[in-house]
Amino acid sequence: MRMTPENCRLWGSRLDHPESLCFDSQGVLYAGGEAGQVYRFDSADSWRVIGSTEGFLLGLAADGQGRIHACDFIRKGVFTISATGEVALRSAGAADRAFELPNHCVFDAQGNSFVSDSGDYWNPRGTGWIARISPDGQTTRFHDGPFRFANGVAIDPTGEWLYIAQSPAADIVRIPLQAPNGTIEVAYVLPSGTVPDGIAFAQTGELVIACYKPDAIMLGLPGGQVEILCEDPTGELLCRPTNIALRNNQLFIANLGGWHLTTIDTHLQPLPLHYPTLR
Repeated sequence: MRMTPENCRLWGSRLDHPESLCFDSQGVLYAGGEAGQVYRFDSADSWRVIGSTEGFLLGLAADGQGRIHACDFIRKGVFTISATGEVALRSAGAADRAFELPNHCVFDAQGNSFVSDSGDYWNPRGTGWIARISPDGQTTRFHDGPFRFANGVAIDPTGEWLYIAQSPAADIVRIPLQAPNGTIEVAYVLPSGTVPDGIAFAQTGELVIACYKPDAIMLGLPGGQVEILCEDPTGELLCRPTNIALRNNQLFIANLGGWHLTTIDTHLQPLPLHYPTLR
């Protein structure tokens, strides 16, 4: 599908290059800005800043207490932002490996948060790794990689695998959640020149893949095939899409190169996320 003003809707205006977004357990939409802002949306045309880390926000996730967990690559940590704007550092990395570029996070059913640390984008072998933050806030190394700029992360419908976008490698890999430092498997190979960023699973097992380049959203099918869900050759409605979220048959897309979020209608329903109560 080619994006047009007739088949999509823009949320917000004058946002500060939103890189990520997420829904909380009540269905409220949040997005992050490049000066550390956390935006809360009351509707497509109504938003406000609830707090700021004063860094640069990448991936977001919400817990069961209504806090937003935000990866800040300038301040090199994962922060929480409460509904009243209180900001606190949750993790600066493992005791034996500090974060270099924390990028995205996702909660499992036990309340652990898996965080991608991207590492050096230009290193041909990669220096990225995966951290695990336990429900009590202890951070350990879960997988040493190396990953080639580990970016978006998502847990599959079985709860057995963590999927990871490798941006410069143009692929999606996966690792077992029950085996730290387990074998890295290639799940999807994307067309040459594609730069995958954020990922999210649908209930039926399709993996939605936002591509920073080209301006497109791709769909990874359960059999391993990849197809284009939507694209914007002119880069106006989609502009360097990064992270994504599904809700109520709609796909919400953050545009790092623009000042808005984009939504399209879709046949996909979101895989339910975990919203743990944490210490």
